[in-house]
Amino acid sequence: MIPERSVQAKSAKSVFFEDVNDIDIYIEDTAFGYQKLFAVLFSRVLNDQYKVNNVFPLGGRKSVVEQHSEHTGNRPSLYIIDGDLFLLTGDAVDNVIGLYKFPYYCVENILCDNQALLTVLDEEDPVKSLEHLEGLFNYQEWLLNNEGKLFSLFVEYAISMILNPQEQTVAFKVSDLVSSNKGELDDEKLRSRTEGLKQTVIERTSLGAYESTRNDILANFELSGLNKLDVISGKDYLFPLLKTRAKSLVKTKISDLNFKLRLAKICDINNISQAIAHIAC
Repeated sequence: MIPERSVQAKSAKSVFFEDVNDIDIYIEDTAFGYQKLFAVLFSRVLNDQYKVNNVFPLGGRKSVVEQHSEHTGNRPSLYIIDGDLFLLTGDAVDNVIGLYKFPYYCVENILCDNQALLTVLDEEDPVKSLEHLEGLFNYQEWLLNNEGKLFSLFVEYAISMILNPQEQTVAFKVSDLVSSNKGELDDEKLRSRTEGLKQTVIERTSLGAYESTRNDILANFELSGLNKLDVISGKDYLFPLLKTRAKSLVKTKISDLNFKLRLAKICDINNISQAIAHIAC
């Protein structure tokens, strides 16, 4: 077996790209294509203030936070982490100089932008007009039917993370919670999932612990200033649901990665523009 390179070695790779980067950006995601996705996204965020041709995946939130704490370089740098379920449970990691936490669950939340999705659909469909596609896609209807349900589910996931951390949460496939190709949750499957999570927590702790933790999570959310979709996994839930809805309207063989890269070029980035203020110079 070939040993995996250490986090320090991954971080040190940035020295080989100093001629093509004005800033060293470090991320969690090691998945294929995500280096380009982040480079595209943050080239837009930094708005030509810094040249970004490459970013450096370190493989997990802990690795990124630890490398930031050990960083001693004198070049501009930014370490980026996801919000994850910590957006609901509370997080000891705050934005500081050199370290920026998405105000979303993950990068895919940024990509799941209604207008950006419609633009890609319009490019993929050779017949239907943009206005026709907008009516068919009907994002507002999807939001009305699914936002509250998804939020309730992720509150249960957050409770499990605190009281029953060995329980599978976000890794549970969203495809097991739908019953059509419209990208909408099935009420009965969702009820079974949320009730199952709740009962398991109560059995392993107590009803009092469950209710107290749930109240704390909801209070934390109310104070956060976040929207419900912000705290739901874009990677595992929002993007798969919206992609399914999109592909039910337009016949396309576009891959998930290509879809995401195209969205990264046009999605609304206003809510992550504050990342600039956290760059270590």
